[in-house]
Amino acid sequence: MRRSAAVAALLLAAVALPSTPAAAVPRAHGVLRPADVIDPPVSARSLPAQVKNACDIWRGLSWPTADRAEDYAVPDTRFVIRGSNVYVNRNGDLPLEGYYREYDVNPRSPGQRRDAERLVRDTDSHTVWYTNDHYNNFRRIASGCS
Repeated sequence: MRRSAAVAALLLAAVALPSTPAAAVPRAHGVLRPADVIDPPVSARSLPAQVKNACDIWRGLSWPTADRAEDYAVPDTRFVIRGSNVYVNRNGDLPLEGYYREYDVNPRSPGQRRDAERLVRDTDSHTVWYTNDHYNNFRRIASGCS
């Protein structure tokens, strides 16, 4: 009898505890936080040189938004760069209200495999993030890559 009373008391205490807000619920890769809280925005110039170069290329191509990813010719070179694919923010690493497109950072020869570096751009706010490890970590680029 004492045991069932103790179990009942524990259950009652557990129900009475305030619940944890959804934004603080741990996930497999950490705690849910807005992307801007983790690291402040950085200038494209403070990132590796290829990031600034990619920002210039995509700005020159007017950040295309084709129905699916395409290879775009890099002006004045024999290289291509892939972009405009929809990025689905499945893990919630970026703000949830955004609509995102992904763009390669490094031009390549046609037929060559893509690497892990990407820019991800919110098509509405024009905010741009850089990832050097295929979406595991993001750095927000100040001024939308300009």
